[in-house]
Amino acid sequence: MTIETVKSQSEGFLVNGAIAVPNDPANRHYQAILDWINEGNTPEGPDVIEPDYVALRTGSGGYAPIGEQLGMQTDGTWDAHIADVKARFPKTITGGTTIGDVPTEIMEAADAKLFAQQVTDYTKAEARLAQYILSVGREEVIGSVPTGEQVWDYEAVALVDVMVDVVTVTAIEPVEATVEVVSYDDESGEPTTSTIENPLITTDVAERADAQAVVDATPQPVKDHVNGD
Repeated sequence: MTIETVKSQSEGFLVNGAIAVPNDPANRHYQAILDWINEGNTPEGPDVIEPDYVALRTGSGGYAPIGEQLGMQTDGTWDAHIADVKARFPKTITGGTTIGDVPTEIMEAADAKLFAQQVTDYTKAEARLAQYILSVGREEVIGSVPTGEQVWDYEAVALVDVMVDVVTVTAIEPVEATVEVVSYDDESGEPTTSTIENPLITTDVAERADAQAVVDATPQPVKDHVNGD
């Protein structure tokens, strides 16, 4: 669904002036509205109907019920009551329809969805950058790990773990910087060998650049959330 306009209504939203969408996070069109907002769009607020003077005078805050008015005519307060209502609701109040504020709930929901997506994207990008560079390779890492045995340490006056050095990260050689490719002339069919950058390196560089761009564009609050700051 391509969204062009979104208007708030009492129980949901009207998309493109024709599609009613409930205020339900489980609804896929509702999620599409959140994405549309996060693309930089803003929904229109709901219609607010302003009553005219007739509706106000005859409404709950206007003229008293007939029975009460009959009592007012008896005690002499009816004229003052009528004058008061007319003064509070003059004929200059013509009513009409205005546009209300966009519900804060939908904007907050869009912010929350964007934040969650940024957390996911940032986490993936950081994980991609943490991988070794194919053109550089990876060095072997030796670390000490406990064997499960313990011996008595007279200086510490306690049992201590027996440690052993093991390879915790294996070494990986860098990939070849270039590769040779053979192409054939369309007319003669003669082969030509050329040397190009290793496609694995090309892809690695591009993916790392994309990941770095994501990290650079990530708002600091998202980074702090992921990093536990």
